[in-house]
Amino acid sequence: MNTAQLEATARYLVQPGRGILAADESNASANKRLAAVNVEQTEENRRLYREILLTTPEAKDILSGVIFYDETFWESTSEGKAFRDVLADEGILSGIKVDEGLIDFPGFPGEKLTKGLDGLPERLSKYAEHGARFAKWRALITIDNDQGIPTDECIDANAVILARYARLCQEFDIVPIVEPEVLFDGTHAPDTCEAIMRRVYNALFAALKTYRVHLPGTILKTSMVLPGKESGIALDPRDVSERTVRVLHDLVPHELGGVVFLSGGQTPSQAFLNLNAIAQKGPHPWGCTFSYSRGLQDPVLKYWAEHRDNIDDAKNIFAHQLVIARDSASGKLKTESLGGDFVSGGQDQ
Repeated sequence: MNTAQLEATARYLVQPGRGILAADESNASANKRLAAVNVEQTEENRRLYREILLTTPEAKDILSGVIFYDETFWESTSEGKAFRDVLADEGILSGIKVDEGLIDFPGFPGEKLTKGLDGLPERLSKYAEHGARFAKWRALITIDNDQGIPTDECIDANAVILARYARLCQEFDIVPIVEPEVLFDGTHAPDTCEAIMRRVYNALFAALKTYRVHLPGTILKTSMVLPGKESGIALDPRDVSERTVRVLHDLVPHELGGVVFLSGGQTPSQAFLNLNAIAQKGPHPWGCTFSYSRGLQDPVLKYWAEHRDNIDDAKNIFAHQLVIARDSASGKLKTESLGGDFVSGGQDQ
């Protein structure tokens, strides 16, 4: 394990004024999003759409990294240049999603574990050989008061899996992004979400310590503390930021390599307003920025679906979203044009 390299990569990913594009949707999730805008769900359409994002000129000034799905990691532009090489030429690091999706947690109805540890060392070796500098693994924590979930058993099991994944990544000098996503769906109140996030992070950092994960070479990808989407409670950036910052400052070790936020089913407008409020609560002990998928992409996807031949304007929309993300992560958001309220389909559950 090259701890100096791991730490340098983590610092690079969360440096001020930059952030991460999550373009790691599985084929099933990507197809769900194409279906939402009435685009045929094919490998070529997935590639064409992602080429818009990865070849937008402004990306080199704002993105520090891009998380790929396996399919996209090996793909190329229409001119035949590997996407990984396009990014490398612009100083953007390539990352890779290495979990293999969700499975039911036997004996615990409504709860999920994430699979993919089998064969992971071999896959990490291959990705590292071809330029991957960081990776991501997503665990899913569902809140349902009626079912009494999440259970401690589910939280603990996912924390151990995240820690095992993280340690394996570091053996190949790949920075692990650990993502225990507390799902936005549900009818829960924000104080419930806050309490559950405390349970999740207590378990996560205990497991990372147990498995001897090098924290300065590790990044946390986190949800915000939000009321459930079906709760009827409006998102208030002041409340979201106060609760989110309180949890993170209380429980996230200061030596961690960085913290990045997921947009997690919020509208683009909500995701940026809440991130901006969180940034304004700083300074924070670690580098803190965005790792958005739908918050950055949904306005681009919607436009491209309706104007398939107007690639330049689609890139302009993505450039606009990147600027908003940069400003939000710095607490300096000014524009009122935040990308609208369209939200495409989420990741597989």
